[in-house]
Amino acid sequence: MSYIILRDTFGGGLKTIYGIGLEVFDDNQLDEWIISAAGVIAEEDGYEDLKSYNDDHKDFPIEETLVICNLLTNDIGSDYIRNVIKNNMDKETKEQYALYLKLKEKFEKDTP
Repeated sequence: MSYIILRDTFGGGLKTIYGIGLEVFDDNQLDEWIISAAGVIAEEDGYEDLKSYNDDHKDFPIEETLVICNLLTNDIGSDYIRNVIKNNMDKETKEQYALYLKLKEKFEKDTP
């Protein structure tokens, strides 16, 4: 499996970790990158080590801050993407046409 590691900002969304970015890791690399990511976060927040970080962040320890995302191993495919976009455009067109009909009816009633 393939993974990416992100940081949960607890209210500011997910963000990449400095020096790691959106690097993709395999199962055999994941443990070392988790340790690396935790170290980067602790350092960014001004701590010398993970123990100090966790001592000060009992409500949100480092394991709650790291988000490990498992990436799909198969491509969703361009057909799926095309269908999502087409369905959205069709929905917008229907909504616009419904609005047009309402406005047309309104102005036809108001015309002497």
